[in-house]
Formats: sequence, C-alpha cells, structure tokens
Amino acid sequence: MDIQHETLVFERTFQAPPARLFRAYTDPKEREAWSAPTPETLFVIDESDVRTGGRETARCGTGGSLSWTMQVLYHYVTEDRQITFTEELWNERAMVTVALITFDLSERDGGGTRLKLTDQVTSFVGTGGLAGHREGYAKALDNLAARLVPA
Repeated sequence: MDIQHETLVFERTFQAPPARLFRAYTDPKEREAWSAPTPETLFVIDESDVRTGGRETARCGTGGSLSWTMQVLYHYVTEDRQITFTEELWNERAMVTVALITFDLSERDGGGTRLKLTDQVTSFVGTGGLAGHREGYAKALDNLAARLVPA
C-alpha cells in the first residue's frame, strides 16, 4: 500500500453572498450539477443531511458506471459560514482516500464571498488519489463559479 498525505488549499472569490454559496453546497441537486469535474462524470447524491452530526452518501463515475462511493460525516456546520466534514472515497470494496475538508465562507468588503477550501487528504493508492482530490476540487470550484456568474 502506497500511503501519501497532502494538504490542499483552494481560495476563490465569488460575487454571490455567502448564503448563496452555502445553498449551492447544501442543495443536493444543485451540488450534483457543479461537483462533477467533467461533463462525462456522473455525480449522484443518494442521501444528504448537511448539519452538524449529519451524514451523506454519494456515488460517481463515468461511462454510466457509478463505481466510486463517498461516505461523508459532517462534524461542524454553521449556516452561511462553514462546513467541515470527513469524506471516505471507496472504489467498490477498497478505500481510496480519506479526508478532512472545510469550506470556510466569509463576506468580502464591498460584497461577495471569499471561499477557502482546505482538504487534508490521505491517499491509500499513492499520488493518484491526491491528484484526484486536487483536480476534482479545482474543476468543481470552476463549475461553481460559472454557475454563480450573474446573468
């Protein structure tokens, strides 16, 4: 087993208020629309309870196969401010990664929101698991930004 660790930090600014970003995360259908890193990737949230102590299960994959499963436990959720959770990513029966992730939202002077996403990830499959988190969150945040552009 090739165990690797990394702390990833993504910082983005959005013209939308913190409440809008919080809703984009906590609404399962909306999150399904922006979380998939590519148009070919399917991302399905089977159950979601985004609150302190809540749980979530989701599946993703490509080519019609949802072979990746995510098990999430929400540790600390403050409306419009912070979402902290642990996420286990499984490929069938093998755990691929486990991570402690925080979405920290703060209002910017003059309006809008600053998002700081911290992902402390452990990969049990070498650097590929780290790259998956790095590229997946970067692309998901790009998708979120595109969704939140004012019309």
